[in-house]
Amino acid sequence: MVLAAVFSSEIRAADDVRDASVYKDWSVSSVAVRGLDKKTASALEEGLALALSGGFLGTKKPIFFPQTLDEDIRRARLFLARRGYPYSQIDVRFEPNAKDQEVGVVFDIRTGPPVRAASVTLDGIPEDLEKKAAKTLSVPSDSVVVDGDIEATVNSLTLILQENGYARAKVESRLEWRDSTRVDVVFSATPGPICYFGDITTSGADDDLVPLVERVFAAHRGERYEPAALDDSQKNLRILGLFRQIRLDLRESAPDTLAITANLTMREPRRIETGVRYWTDDQLDLAFKWTHRNLFKRGRGGSITLTASAYLQRVEFTAWWPAVVLARSRLSATVGTRRESEESYEQTTTGLDAALAYEWSLHTKTRWGAVISNVAVTEKTSTPDVIAEQDGLLAALTFSWEQDRSDSPIVATRGTYIRIDAEWAPVAEFSDYHYALIEPSFSAYAGVPKTESTVLALRLAGGLAEPRGSSTDILPSKRFFSGGASSMRGFNRRKLGPLDSAGAPLGGEAKFEGSVELRFPLFWRFRATGFVDAGQVWPTSADITMDNIEVAVGPGLWMDTAIGPIRTDLGYRLTDYDTTQPRWVFHFSIGPAF
Repeated sequence: MVLAAVFSSEIRAADDVRDASVYKDWSVSSVAVRGLDKKTASALEEGLALALSGGFLGTKKPIFFPQTLDEDIRRARLFLARRGYPYSQIDVRFEPNAKDQEVGVVFDIRTGPPVRAASVTLDGIPEDLEKKAAKTLSVPSDSVVVDGDIEATVNSLTLILQENGYARAKVESRLEWRDSTRVDVVFSATPGPICYFGDITTSGADDDLVPLVERVFAAHRGERYEPAALDDSQKNLRILGLFRQIRLDLRESAPDTLAITANLTMREPRRIETGVRYWTDDQLDLAFKWTHRNLFKRGRGGSITLTASAYLQRVEFTAWWPAVVLARSRLSATVGTRRESEESYEQTTTGLDAALAYEWSLHTKTRWGAVISNVAVTEKTSTPDVIAEQDGLLAALTFSWEQDRSDSPIVATRGTYIRIDAEWAPVAEFSDYHYALIEPSFSAYAGVPKTESTVLALRLAGGLAEPRGSSTDILPSKRFFSGGASSMRGFNRRKLGPLDSAGAPLGGEAKFEGSVELRFPLFWRFRATGFVDAGQVWPTSADITMDNIEVAVGPGLWMDTAIGPIRTDLGYRLTDYDTTQPRWVFHFSIGPAF
């Protein structure tokens, strides 16, 4: 806070505001800032204690106290000083409404002359880095001197030095006055020696995990010091999922050498998860999972998963091997069996799914896999030639790409989420099923301006599958279905799209879904939503048309719990292309729709 410190003697205590005590305990009906540009005024207003806070269902009005006004005047003076206007004057006007015991507060601001940078000088920067350092200056000559720009420049210069090996680099800033409105800005650097990484030791990890820790470390003995190498090492250790706490400590082992100690706290290796839930899609759903993070030592873990619902029963064992190729890679193999029992078919799949996953960052992941399994399909629909009843061998290659930049894996309020899944079962003698499919999805979340905790959420999803070679249709489990609490809410589970004569879902080879949802707080742990869903499933890609897109709207009610929101939605179809389905559909579920 360079300017704030320099001008601390100039920032006077807030002037007494006449008649302020008259409005004590009144409600503040409005707060306005005059005399500044719109962006700066808005930023200042948001930091005032008297400012109103908005919600979707109304505005929260603070209670007026003269002391709070004095504090806000001080805040405003400091705010303006840090932005280069230390000589600002602030007058306060009141706009009372005696009938309703409300008062509007207006801050009239006269900024006065700004403080400008007469010159900007860099001292102590190594000659080979001067040009690069000069490009990072956030305080050009003759610009208004803003504390935030000075701090940003100090941080940028420090980072440049550290990235070039000067681990102990320090950068300080100072202002040298020419007159009351012009200063010379000087950034003074003390680089110190170029440093190198020394010995790397591990503390707190089990003995069998020490080689794994060393393998995923991005910093190596003898290499020049780089902050990025330490950051990558910490991320790589976190991705392993073996440690509850990770701290990398540096110590000087020689004048130009920094030894690294990885201080780690182990997680409990064993974990049991059980769950029971009931929702309108799957009805009663039971789940059990046992995990051992280091079952086969050296970070190689395993898990057993059992799930059972009215439509799906699954038993699987998964083993994984971290850092098998690269530090952030993981090789896994899953063996098991799953039985799908739907209205139109029953399918049992038993086999092996091997995959190599790689985390490019904490946000982005990819997965390459190969599936070999025996598939048994039993037809239950009365519509002929839609689902082929057969047993056979499935061999397929799989790929998925995921980027999660949302702020929460449970209930996101900001950011985006993108996922693409693809499968290819090539034409081969040893495989009885041949197809290709792709299924992309995109979700985005944003806050609504001037409201409190109100979120606008958007989702788009699609899918396309085609049989290849001698195959004339797609396996039932590889078809696309739509309708339900986490899908198109104008339909019951899987009821959007092709149906047989008895109303059983048949699925299709093409799908589109889109949703827009507004989420806003009510009271306590309750939230409400309003949504618009659209979608359709087509038998084949040749049947795709925009003429039969179904659209539904409706309200929803959430109650936040420790396991996520318990949610109800009531969907009403605005369209009626499928007259066999109800216009109103009620959904009960756990977790957000997307």
